[in-house]
Formats: sequence, C-alpha cells, structure tokens
Amino acid sequence: MTAGVFVHNSDERHLIRRAKQRDEQAFTELYRRHVDLIFRYALLRVGDEHVAEDLTSEVFTRALEGLATYEDRGAPFAAWLYRIANARVIDYWRSARRSEVSFDAAEFDVAIDESTRDVIAYRALAQAMRRLTAEQQEVIILKYVEGFDTAEIAALTGRGEGAVKALQHRALASLARLMDE
Repeated sequence: MTAGVFVHNSDERHLIRRAKQRDEQAFTELYRRHVDLIFRYALLRVGDEHVAEDLTSEVFTRALEGLATYEDRGAPFAAWLYRIANARVIDYWRSARRSEVSFDAAEFDVAIDESTRDVIAYRALAQAMRRLTAEQQEVIILKYVEGFDTAEIAALTGRGEGAVKALQHRALASLARLMDE
C-alpha cells in the first residue's frame, strides 16, 4: 500500500537531482507521487478539507523553495515532506484559536441510523485525536491510517523504533482514556 513511499531507489534520486536543477517535470512527478499522502496526513491532523488543501500546497511550495538545500541522507524523500507537513500543521494550530463544538447525540430526541452513528463515532474519534500531542497524532496517523510499520515510522520521524513503539503505546492509552470521557 504505502510501502512504495520507502523505495528510495535510483529513479527517485534521479528525479530529485533533476528537480534541484529546476526541471519542472521532475518536481511534478515527485509531487504526483507524494501529494495524496501529504494531503491525507494534513486532513487527519486539522480535520478540514480546505485547510488541508492549503497546507498541502504550502508543503510543496516550501519543498520547492528548499529543494536546493535538500540532502539525501538515506531517508526517503517522503520523510522530508512529512517533516515539512508536520511543521505546517503545528504552525496552523499555533496561529489560530480553534473552537470545537461538542456534539452529543444523546441531547437530541431523534432516531439515529447506523450511518449517522458511524459519523458521530468518527467525529468523536477525530475530536479525541486532536487532544493528543502532535507527536502522538503523527504516530497514530502514520501507523493506522497510512499503514506504515514501526521501522518506516522511525525513518519518517527520525526516531528510534523503541521510541516509536513507546510513543504509539502512550498515544493509544491516551486515546482510549479520551474516548471514555
């Protein structure tokens, strides 16, 4: 599924070299390969499709601007993009005060079908996710949404595998506690 992101093969290295030389087609191909992953990551972190689109655009703008200084250190190109995306998400939450409306279906005397129950459960989970630390959100999204394994998450985040496992464990425990509230 997402394991292709970690194939840091000569083809991707070649694209990066060409993009660093201002080859628009090469950068377009890098964009095409990674845009969906970055968008999904941003969407799950901010919960708003329009904001996620804006953040994704910012990520690739920053990547293009910073490409000249990008150094291949053996980590996948996607790891660099995720770091940029994570920074943009953090900036987003710092720059604006967000208010969340609490929605409790029990307050309304209406019949709720199964699909509505699923939407309510998803919103409750999304609200609980936003209460986790940025690092915890990142690990949960990379593991359970993007499907990366521990080694891949370690490569993406620059952490050791043990640290990723510990962070994941704390995140799941916090998420379970928040969902019980």
